[in-house]
Amino acid sequence: MKKVLDIISVFSIAAMLFVGCKKDKPAPPPTPDGPKPTAGFTVARIDSVDFLSYQFTSTSTNYTDILWQFGDDSTSVEKAPKHRYAFDGLYHVVLTARNSQGYSAAREIILNVADPNFDRTKVGESYFATIGGTLTVSRDNGGGPTSNEGSLKVVDGDPNTKFFQSGFSGDLVMKFELKSAAVAGAYTMTSANDSPDRDPKSWVLQGSEDGIRWINLHSKNNEVFANRLQRIIYHFNNNVAYKFYRISIKANNGARDFQMAEWTVNKKQP
Repeated sequence: MKKVLDIISVFSIAAMLFVGCKKDKPAPPPTPDGPKPTAGFTVARIDSVDFLSYQFTSTSTNYTDILWQFGDDSTSVEKAPKHRYAFDGLYHVVLTARNSQGYSAAREIILNVADPNFDRTKVGESYFATIGGTLTVSRDNGGGPTSNEGSLKVVDGDPNTKFFQSGFSGDLVMKFELKSAAVAGAYTMTSANDSPDRDPKSWVLQGSEDGIRWINLHSKNNEVFANRLQRIIYHFNNNVAYKFYRISIKANNGARDFQMAEWTVNKKQP
């Protein structure tokens, strides 16, 4: 038995000596960095009529893949993509170029997508007048909707009349149901003849296809009507034909009462 143990000990010592004498393999030389990527691009409108369509072309170098972010939740990995925006506006466009070693570069711009023929001082037809429908409010004038200062005065097309609500508490909702759905892209509000502290100051405009699910279309905070009987036009982006439009008045200029001469919802341009 002792002889067997001696043999095992000899082999163990020999194995240890072999391992101890074995040379480590040299580490592979580091891969040298390749050229760093650069990011660049050009952008141009595709034609003079369709102001929403653009040609983007990458001038990036030393990359293996690129990613375009067009600022409207759309992306592309093509070198020279064409992209069409749904609406005018300012868009944050970013191009990122990466190489196989994980290095990246980016270029970004603010792209102004604008209709050269759009006139912000003009507005199209009022759907309340041309299509017609029914106005309802969350709380009316004490005399009712047809009274001298009832809610129907705010949609009668006459800026010299007004809707007056006493005891305003920031919860007034005016809703108009059109006889048929229409795509609106603007609305107007006209201040009444007196008491600027009763003017609307903050509000939200919404649209709905069924009168149940509402989509925010536009909002204002701390708006000021500088003059009496002043009409202000507000434009917004929309391509859905809504049958219901409503405006929720959140605040006025501090009075305990509210008044407004006119409210319209409109086609965006004449």
